[in-house]
Amino acid sequence: MKIEKLPFYWRLKEKGSTNIAPDYMPFEYDFNEALQLIIQKRNQETLDHLEEIYKAESNIGYLQDANEIAKPYGVDFMAFINRSLVKWGGKTKNILEVGCGGCTILSQLKNNGYDVIGVDPSPIAKRDGAKKGIKVIQEFFPTPQYTSEVDLIFHCDVIEHVSDPVRFLNNQKKQLSKNGLIIISLPDCNEGIEKGEISMTMHQHLNYFDKEGLKNTVEAAGLEVLTIDIAKYGGSLYCCARNLPENKYVNKSGKVKFEQFNEIIDRNIQKVIDEIKPVLEDSSKTVGFYVPLRTLPYISILGKYDGFRFFDDTHHWYQRAFDGVEVYIENFNDLKNNPVTDLYIMSLTFGDVIKNKVANEIPEIKNIKVLREIFDKR
Repeated sequence: MKIEKLPFYWRLKEKGSTNIAPDYMPFEYDFNEALQLIIQKRNQETLDHLEEIYKAESNIGYLQDANEIAKPYGVDFMAFINRSLVKWGGKTKNILEVGCGGCTILSQLKNNGYDVIGVDPSPIAKRDGAKKGIKVIQEFFPTPQYTSEVDLIFHCDVIEHVSDPVRFLNNQKKQLSKNGLIIISLPDCNEGIEKGEISMTMHQHLNYFDKEGLKNTVEAAGLEVLTIDIAKYGGSLYCCARNLPENKYVNKSGKVKFEQFNEIIDRNIQKVIDEIKPVLEDSSKTVGFYVPLRTLPYISILGKYDGFRFFDDTHHWYQRAFDGVEVYIENFNDLKNNPVTDLYIMSLTFGDVIKNKVANEIPEIKNIKVLREIFDKR
């Protein structure tokens, strides 16, 4: 599968704003056979633009004080960190976060008595850290500005953005104390890979981790996997690992996993096109998509970037748009006040919850489909 013109998502734009990156870039899946890891096929132009946007003012992830979604994600991840420290990190004192965003987790750890520091290329991260009395080095990791040994390194929604995740983790291992830990939170792609679900597709995500790919990547970096858990909130995987005396990883072989993934996504893409294309072409219909970021790959395959409405419950996305798609995002109340005839909910994780809410509160929408239902059609 190759998408020639996938919107290059890195922010939600306001009207009149100027994009510092292309509106569209091609996208193609690839496979790291040694890790049994599905990845984005590397494109140097894409990598260059990603480096540029990560240094910009807009892109520091979900874990920011102003983001409502940060609270449930942050609470759950913080609980995993605390459990891991109790079980395996008894002597932990010094903590480094890579890609610290709004420093929300670092701030809690600091308040719990740990010595903390962050590394993040975003100027927003540095400013938020300063407000909380936390030093943030405005660089990509690793950085010569900070080479000190630490007891814990953690990161949330970072490793999927890294071109060489094994080297990324191995560089962290070099800064760990003897029994130090690495804790990772990342998008859980188990179901997406199993079901051939391309709504997870975006240029920022260079790696698509299921449990197998995550375990192999961590072990290939010379670390011992202590646990891989499924988050209690949202669609995340958590991993806690520590140093191994030596690298014992043996490269995996075989492309059956990738071949099966491609077969399933081809089948499911056709199902989605067969479902939504005639509705979009019917002038008597009005079409809405819930969770618009998950919708972009499918409309890109259709080559259609307008003629529908987007809905999302993320507060800071309201009345903003993706570059290349001049469809400004509405919220649930907008949908309630001005319903569409056909609504597609493009999330495996939250799809059923959203559908039940819409069905209960907006009964005039007769056709509500969740992505999973489209996939399951014979």
